[in-house]
Amino acid sequence: MSQKPTSDGPKRVLVTGAAKGIGAGIVRLCVETGHRVVAVDIDQEGLSELHNELPGIETAVLDVRDLAAWERVVASAETQGGPIDVLINNAGVCLPGPCDQVSVEDDRLTVEVNLIGVMNGVRTLLPRFLARNRGHVINVASMAAFSPSPGLATYCATKHAVRAYTHSCSLDHRHAPIHWTLACPSAVETPMLQDMRQRRAGVVVFTEKPMPPETIAGAIVDAIREPRREILVPNTPGKKLLRFIGLFPGLLARGMDDAEQRGLKALDD
Repeated sequence: MSQKPTSDGPKRVLVTGAAKGIGAGIVRLCVETGHRVVAVDIDQEGLSELHNELPGIETAVLDVRDLAAWERVVASAETQGGPIDVLINNAGVCLPGPCDQVSVEDDRLTVEVNLIGVMNGVRTLLPRFLARNRGHVINVASMAAFSPSPGLATYCATKHAVRAYTHSCSLDHRHAPIHWTLACPSAVETPMLQDMRQRRAGVVVFTEKPMPPETIAGAIVDAIREPRREILVPNTPGKKLLRFIGLFPGLLARGMDDAEQRGLKALDD
């Protein structure tokens, strides 16, 4: 079925990873646009700060890896404030380093947050959406969903998986009035990116200037009003080319030494 907006009116939106970075940007723009927000994060202090800034939002502490916690949080939110219309799976982690040097614990955390967390959100909200005959799932991936990168093996693997999962779910329910959107930003100026700077790993992401969180947040909030299956931010010819080049690992390898050197130079400038 073609994806068309069901309504231009305000929605009730649940945002994961909402305390900082992209998630906080999404929450702010949702509120500005008139949507009602349930902001969830494992970071209780960050949620409190966000609530102080935006007292009209609802907040709940949630570890996205915990399916039972998802059920409790969503049931409570819908009991208190009504049905959730839009799920934005934004929570994510990036723990970079060469694939043989990243710890088993860090690899497991990355997979559980970035992929299982997304699946848990869909598993919790999708039955409600189907029962109500409406709903919208927005999963935040990355340009890493298309292009493997050195120092980011597990992160890239999870983002490739989120893309496949999102579009496969969409095909499972292609005859249902449920919207599915995959958001793929380039590097975004967030605490996650600052940690990558300190580790000096995954440096290819610094070959271009990171965008502010508001840029990708704006594209995601626009997608609530006008659903699209996949959004690239920025939507430039270069990003479309990268999506294509990612199909050819040999081409990627040829340019990777230069890309890493440019990334390191950007860190040192």
